[in-house]
Amino acid sequence: MSTTTGTATLAVVDWDDPDAARLRTAQQAELRDRYGDDDIGHTMTGESIAAMVLLRVDGEPVACGAIRDASDELGAGTGELKRMFVLPGHRGRGHSRTVLAELERIATDLGWRRLVLETGVLQPEAIGLYLRAGYRSIDNFGEYVDVVDSRCFEKSLVPAAPRARPVGANALTVTVEHVTWDDPDAAALRRAMWAWNSVRYPAYVAEVEDGIGYDADDAQQGVGVVSTLLARVDGRAVGTAALRVARDGYPAGSGELKKLYVDDAARGAGAARALLDVVEQDARAQGMTSVVLQTGIRQPEAVTLYLSRGYRPIAPFGPYGDDLTSLCFAKQL
Repeated sequence: MSTTTGTATLAVVDWDDPDAARLRTAQQAELRDRYGDDDIGHTMTGESIAAMVLLRVDGEPVACGAIRDASDELGAGTGELKRMFVLPGHRGRGHSRTVLAELERIATDLGWRRLVLETGVLQPEAIGLYLRAGYRSIDNFGEYVDVVDSRCFEKSLVPAAPRARPVGANALTVTVEHVTWDDPDAAALRRAMWAWNSVRYPAYVAEVEDGIGYDADDAQQGVGVVSTLLARVDGRAVGTAALRVARDGYPAGSGELKKLYVDDAARGAGAARALLDVVEQDARAQGMTSVVLQTGIRQPEAVTLYLSRGYRPIAPFGPYGDDLTSLCFAKQL
């Protein structure tokens, strides 16, 4: 099967196709350069591969990708995306999106209900591609469970029902004000965020509570904060956020977004977006050239928000390098 668009040609080829093999070899060499070691799956063969897609431009092989049947390990109807790669000189032209879309089409035709994948934290462009294509971060699976450089994602191939916007959300009035770190309303919202995290990240919360405790941790988080914000909806405190100066290991010129949280009952009213706008204004006023942040892999709504506001994935910075549950983002100001 082949499909041609302009000078680009997509074809399903054998796993052992010489052009596909050369691209996979180039991919493995690049991964060794980035990570200093072989990719964990570098010895994989064509066993269980359902399709290998090759993209040629004017006859030159420039991009590839594959899907394999992962139903035995990850459940019926699950496929795994493998060996996505574009030659460096051909990046930025949409070839990866073209290959990805074709692999998803094939997977759907095979009756698969979801695709999963693994990529690395030193490949923020790949993470951005998958997030923009509708993949959601998940806990590492299979051989990647304890690999700190790995991040795993999934996408449902079954169309989802549209989400309803909360009734009356458009009619609510959001205001943002500057307060101190120890403002009672801001402190109460950070405590609510802690309770929210205890459900999604119980191991992290337990580690802090068994160590220095919440109060001491909250005080440490406030060191270096130059702006603390409180969002109100019709006068009621519903959200908070803070801007902190960069610490050791942070990108030069950056400030860090911290403790962005909006109460469940107020979500959909625009409070998070309003808080982000003021954080970025304050960062510019401080002479910062970017805002960086860390969020968790179990917070797809937060990831969607940041992407929609122009934040893009970056490699882990500062204390987040060894955190399996972290995704890091930055926005240039």
